[in-house]
Amino acid sequence: MNEATLADKVIARIMMVSFFLPMQLQPVGVFLSALYFIFRSFKSPGGVPVSNLAIAFLLGASYLLYLVALPFTPAEFSGVLHKLCEYRLGYLLLPVVFSLIARDKLAIIYNELVWFVYAKIAICVVTNIAFVAKYALAPGGFHGVTHVAYRVSFEEICGHHPTYMSMYLVMGAGYLLVRGQHLNRMLKYTMFYAIIAFLLPLLAKSPLIALALIMAHQAWLRRKTLWQYKWVFAGMLAVLVLSYLFVPFVSQRVQEMTGLSGRAMKGNVTDNSIYVRKMIWTVDTTLVKHYWLAGCGPGRLMHLLHVRYLFYSLHYGYDVLAYDPHNEYFYQWISFGLAGIVLLLAAVITHVVTSIKHKDFVYLYLILILIITFFTESVLATQHGLFFYSFFSSLFFFTWRGKRNVA
Repeated sequence: MNEATLADKVIARIMMVSFFLPMQLQPVGVFLSALYFIFRSFKSPGGVPVSNLAIAFLLGASYLLYLVALPFTPAEFSGVLHKLCEYRLGYLLLPVVFSLIARDKLAIIYNELVWFVYAKIAICVVTNIAFVAKYALAPGGFHGVTHVAYRVSFEEICGHHPTYMSMYLVMGAGYLLVRGQHLNRMLKYTMFYAIIAFLLPLLAKSPLIALALIMAHQAWLRRKTLWQYKWVFAGMLAVLVLSYLFVPFVSQRVQEMTGLSGRAMKGNVTDNSIYVRKMIWTVDTTLVKHYWLAGCGPGRLMHLLHVRYLFYSLHYGYDVLAYDPHNEYFYQWISFGLAGIVLLLAAVITHVVTSIKHKDFVYLYLILILIITFFTESVLATQHGLFFYSFFSSLFFFTWRGKRNVA
């Protein structure tokens, strides 16, 4: 391995680990690493197709709606829209950046994705150790500590919302199942079971649904030799049972989810996250009915939510915060009308078709995780979610761009 190739691998690893830097440093690590690969691409045979840039603008076209909305936004909401234009720039910029990197360099970055898995497991280990130390040293110990306290502490310690960390963990599990054959067998399964163990206390519903579908797909692909993996499934079952019995946050969260069977919202809305979801769904669908065609504009959206949640606060006698739509499909639809939802779905469908066309199951699992989580979170409304979507979808798409179909 020559020095240039070794440097490429090191920078690719830095790029993967940059996801877990503080939010202010995350873009610096990612974009400086990307600039290095753009520079290196000038020396790659074949260069970069000019058409890549045009496709990048199409993949990030939803961002252009924010720019179009600027002159039509009332002055009292323009400040919010300017901030949105600033921190959502990565939605367009990341596809453009990856479109300028040569395919052989993209392949190097892709092959170092395992460092994303290493980094997030390390972060979870440190976070959970810090959580245990925090309460072990407290006067009351762990008495009365709920799953809500665990999730809040998790985010305070590592800076990542539990749902987004769960998305990262599920993608890591998918990567190990698809491309983990080059790893030491003991290391692979240790990391896989660690991912499951870290996922369960967080118990973010949408990523867990995605994980179940990924496992079902892997079982189908390996159906002829499924018996060889009986101990893998036995190990997973053991982790599930032990977590339920000995980690109180898991059993608490499972019991909370029984609220799904409730027919109506009742009691204090803060008693159960299922009640909160019902409330959010009611608000979102009401807004869609009013703004389904042209949208209300992203700058005005938060104002409309504040107004509606004010009435819920008065009804419950409790300060119900102005949630975002907690649904990426509704977020785009309410903000931009039909144009918003069509562009979002067009980008998602493009990624689904490309991943299936080339039988890249890591790519497919990424999009599956996002498609499902989009139903419960405004994923692209946060830096962690936006970078996760734009970085990996662009990396995978342009890695396969121009290649022949997998036979």
